[in-house]
Amino acid sequence: MLKKASAKMKNLFLFLSCICSFYAFGQEVNKEYKKLVLNEQFETTDKWNTTFNSDNLFLGQNGFYELYRRSKKSGYFILPDLNEEYGSFQVETQLIFGNHNNKKQSAGLLLMAKSETSGGILVEINQKKEFRIVRVYKDKQVAINASGSGWRKASNTITKGENTIIVKTYNKVYDLYINNVYMTSFTDIELNKGKIGLYIGPDSKVKFDLLKIYIEDKVELKDLDNSDIKEEEKAFTQIIIKLKDQLLRKDKELDDLKTKLKMCENNSTGVGTRFNDTATINTKNRLQIKVTNLEDELDEVRFKIVRLEEENKKLKEFKTGIEKGEENGDIIINLTNMVSNQKKSIDILDKQNKVLNDENNSLFKELKDMTKTLDKTTNDLTSSKIKNLEQKNEIDSLMRQISQLKDSISKVNQLNSTKNDHDIIKPGKPKTEEELLQEMIEKEREERRKRLEEEERKRKELEGQ
Repeated sequence: MLKKASAKMKNLFLFLSCICSFYAFGQEVNKEYKKLVLNEQFETTDKWNTTFNSDNLFLGQNGFYELYRRSKKSGYFILPDLNEEYGSFQVETQLIFGNHNNKKQSAGLLLMAKSETSGGILVEINQKKEFRIVRVYKDKQVAINASGSGWRKASNTITKGENTIIVKTYNKVYDLYINNVYMTSFTDIELNKGKIGLYIGPDSKVKFDLLKIYIEDKVELKDLDNSDIKEEEKAFTQIIIKLKDQLLRKDKELDDLKTKLKMCENNSTGVGTRFNDTATINTKNRLQIKVTNLEDELDEVRFKIVRLEEENKKLKEFKTGIEKGEENGDIIINLTNMVSNQKKSIDILDKQNKVLNDENNSLFKELKDMTKTLDKTTNDLTSSKIKNLEQKNEIDSLMRQISQLKDSISKVNQLNSTKNDHDIIKPGKPKTEEELLQEMIEKEREERRKRLEEEERKRKELEGQ
């Protein structure tokens, strides 16, 4: 009986370990995004990071942005050198995995990011033909609406060659397409807007072929009507309904877990059972942990619902005010004036930026010319130093020879003064010290000239060979 109960408990535990989560069963984003604001073909990588170190090798070549993440501990996020942030958009990228020993290579898109380390939403695929959606925080990653690591099979969609990832989002609802096949929808109410970047998984090689971002054409404030507000209210209501449905199912799951936990506790202390049944105790502990985690998740969902209901309430009040005409004109005028002032400020900043860019280019050219002049002067100075050093060495050599000659003359004079009277005195006037010194210098010069001629002759013979 104990074995049967243990087997049933094990199967039940495995079943309950899969946390229920909500995924939409059809496309949720019906917006059409036609305004192309970024068309990155990676012909150049002036907007992207080029890195060569022990962990990363990132470079652009042959129309691809090629990424090689050597580190096996973690992946890496790359954001372009752009300041644009997006709230509602459609993003598309194409990527190809490279030849590598790692069969679990992964890559994808980072959405709603403030910086490369501040988090966002990661949409990722791997070479095992799986995909996942992850909420990235500074210190952790949590799969969105999925248990465990969050990977889901897509064997019939993801290929071994080039794969296209498309994400459409509006009012915090997202649709995911892989190779133009709709995969799933999900929501995240915390992130309103952010940057869009690329992701390379640990120990992975990948080539990105393109990155395109589309947005909706902006509507002027003077043309604002309540249709957009109704659509936004509808979207908020839809999200609230989904979250409440998720809350109900998690409540049911929590009740089931608590029931099974109570049964497990009764079983571990009941009559006819062993108190030290290790499998039962371990199961009880795991269920207790799951109950605690699920209660935390429920609190978080309840908090999200409260926030959304507050936002929806404000939206309804604003909608009611517009429909009744209360302060509508003042709001539109104020907002229009704000936009107009912002545009003027942007125009002024653009002009200042252009002037600064022109000045920067002029200074760059001037610096380049000065650098060339400095290099030439440095080379000339180096040549002069070498020549001066050679001349100094030659002078030092001559000074040493003169000193040696002087010593020799001094010795000769001493010998002449000590000769006996019977020494034969050669006819002729004895030479002075200066004459002897001059003769020795001439002799040394002649010997140096002969040495140079001999060296030149040997050099020519070597060249002739």
